[in-house]
Amino acid sequence: MEAGLVVRLVVTVGSLLAGLWVLTPTFAPPDVQAEITRVCELEKVKVKPANTPEPEWYTGWLPCNILVKGLDLQGGIDLTLYVDVDEAVRSTVQREIQPFKAAAKEKGVALVEVRRDRREPQMLVHAGEGVTVDAVRGVIDGRLQSYSYQTTRDEAGVPWMVFRMGDARADEIRKQAVEQAREVIESRINSSGVKEPSITRKGETGINVQLPGETDIEKAKTSFGTTARLEFMLVDEGADQKAAELAADTLIATLSAEEAKDDLKISETLIDQGVLQPGQRLFWHYTDDVPSQRVNPLVLRDEVLLTGDDIATAYTSLDEQAGQYYVALDFKPHGGAVFSDVTGNNIGKRLAIVLDSGVRSAPEIQSKISGTASITVGGGNMQDSFDNASNLARFLRSGALPAPVTVGEVRQIGPQLGEKAIHDGTLASVLGCLLVFLLAAAYYRVSGILADVSLALNAVLCVALLVAVNATLTLPGICGIALTIGMAVDANIIVFERIRDELRNGKPAAAAIEAGFDRAGVAVIDANVCTLLAAVVLYSYGTGPLKGFAVTLGLGIFTTVFTGLFVSRTLMELMFTTRSRQSVSI
Repeated sequence: MEAGLVVRLVVTVGSLLAGLWVLTPTFAPPDVQAEITRVCELEKVKVKPANTPEPEWYTGWLPCNILVKGLDLQGGIDLTLYVDVDEAVRSTVQREIQPFKAAAKEKGVALVEVRRDRREPQMLVHAGEGVTVDAVRGVIDGRLQSYSYQTTRDEAGVPWMVFRMGDARADEIRKQAVEQAREVIESRINSSGVKEPSITRKGETGINVQLPGETDIEKAKTSFGTTARLEFMLVDEGADQKAAELAADTLIATLSAEEAKDDLKISETLIDQGVLQPGQRLFWHYTDDVPSQRVNPLVLRDEVLLTGDDIATAYTSLDEQAGQYYVALDFKPHGGAVFSDVTGNNIGKRLAIVLDSGVRSAPEIQSKISGTASITVGGGNMQDSFDNASNLARFLRSGALPAPVTVGEVRQIGPQLGEKAIHDGTLASVLGCLLVFLLAAAYYRVSGILADVSLALNAVLCVALLVAVNATLTLPGICGIALTIGMAVDANIIVFERIRDELRNGKPAAAAIEAGFDRAGVAVIDANVCTLLAAVVLYSYGTGPLKGFAVTLGLGIFTTVFTGLFVSRTLMELMFTTRSRQSVSI
């Protein structure tokens, strides 16, 4: 046996074994699949929950990937989210206050206070004695060109210069907020383990999310619904905290249940009543144990010193003394410098860590801190504490949503349609393959049987590649696989007819097979490259079902070329060119 044939035979057998190995978890019993998934998820976290069971022996050599079926095959959740784009604009104004103050300090323009308007995309500036509007406008024009001076208004004898964000910039922020929210949601869902979700824009402010295989709607909302907006703010030590709490309790008693949940609205009302001063805001503590329960309100300075954008990474760690997990935060260089300055300049004061408008903790600054900060999380037990810390760390790593999102339409799609589609698709595929196999064997005899073996390997490799790249199998994807089998048959027909021509010309078996594959291979490759280009275009510009079809078609092209020109050639040479055989059954 020639060395080249031995190498091709080894590669063929190796590809078959590799394909079967990749598909083993997919066709394993449900309990085995569950164990593989559990072990693979544990490998992704740095700190494992206490009392974690040891993995089963087989998980060490089986891959983690399991064939994922699309929404049309296994059911799932289809929901629409809406982004509060106006809040995204107001948040941008808040974030730009700090750079504006820094620019004013560099230019020597004295400012007493700068805050955002509570309802409009406007920045309110209380300038120092003798500072003119032109001087402040000079700072605005240098750093925040999109703002324009509107007027100077009087509030309790204090003059405030009003600078409003331009409409063009506000519209741009609204558009970017929806796209950024889509990207953050996609990142969170992917990191949560949901396979191949479909996340697309819907209208001007909507995002459509499809989660194949998910059945728990509340869990699905939790996986991406938290805004995860992290802010560091100082507690206003000069405020009357007790009076603010009593006034808030009195106000809440007069509001409807829906209005009582709006913390920002409550703060604005207290400012209108004179309980709070402009530049102050009331925040409550929220716990993980009872997320809707708020306790211990605090009056904070409405000035964000650091945000989640200043975080380099977040990870879960364990406080062994307290018996709870917490989230450790590492700052980016700029964020670390600001955090060090803030803690160094405010020793003895409290620094509040605010997540999604709820105070997580407000520790007193004992000394200047340079390094890692932490966020404590609640939990009824160690597992709950670990889950809460892991989810929060994942949200912070993927980034905060640019604005709050609300859940609109929610549909739970049952798997009945998928079961019927799988049954009908499987029946059609089996019948189609049997007819192809029988026709090939009848028309091309032994060579047709070898082509059938090649086609079977082609199907195995195509599905194995789908599993390996974590692609989702959908109804259009099944169509792509069927088309792949048809193209593979076509490749074998082209080669076999060329071999017949060579045999008619009087060439011996070995020479005819070699010439047939060499000369017909160019035509097979050209045809498949053209189809591959079409698949690339479908994937690039298509959405949803079109992408599923393009993925399976593209992967099938590679397996078709491999099995049609490599595997079939190996089998035919092994059958007809060894042991001095002089004829080809074709």
